[in-house]
Amino acid sequence: MSQAETTSDNYTLLLISQPSMSVSALMTCLEKEIQGTVELVTPDDITDKLTARSGLVLVDLNAFDDTATDQLKHALAPFADQHVFALLNAHDLSAKELASWPFIKGVFKKEDEIRHLCYGIEKMFSGEYWLPRHKMAALIHYYQQHHQQTIDEQAIVLTNREQEILRHLVTGASNQDIASALAVSEHTVKSHLYNVFKKINVKNRVQAVFWAKSNLSLIGSQGLEIPTDSYRDDG
Repeated sequence: MSQAETTSDNYTLLLISQPSMSVSALMTCLEKEIQGTVELVTPDDITDKLTARSGLVLVDLNAFDDTATDQLKHALAPFADQHVFALLNAHDLSAKELASWPFIKGVFKKEDEIRHLCYGIEKMFSGEYWLPRHKMAALIHYYQQHHQQTIDEQAIVLTNREQEILRHLVTGASNQDIASALAVSEHTVKSHLYNVFKKINVKNRVQAVFWAKSNLSLIGSQGLEIPTDSYRDDG
């Protein structure tokens, strides 16, 4: 499966952690709040469990030391397109630390209450990112300082609709906001974003915003003109 469908009906909630009484209690609370199943995944089970299905994956940073956390980053990276990932029990991560998790779409702190956690999970099931605006801004600034890149205008061709969606993305619009503005479904927006991310070689929304701010004006005249009927949304 190359592109994850972020709907709560299709998704399983997976918790990467170590067995303990506190983890069991958390899983019980989560199951009660989301009215679904939460499955514990230990590091040894990652390949088997994450290959078997798509899901929203919570990575419990409280359960791993720095070495084990670095190993997790490498183990989880191949599943970035199949799953939605969020960090759980995180401290106040710096932009550099967040950037080291390029496939992460949400962060939950140790002090977050269960209802706040579940609300964020629901938003992520709907395709949203769960990062404070100041963290998003810090990440963009970090990429500006450390990942300057130039593009070959002939090598990247974005359609007019893809450019339009990128411009909405830069404003901080959610998938739902973009869908409403363009009169299409959220699934259509997700499909366009997936294609755009592949074309411009970025792994997440923050990197895409930085790329667009740096490069979108350079390729504005390179987009392919596609008939409006091609974008009719039947779903």
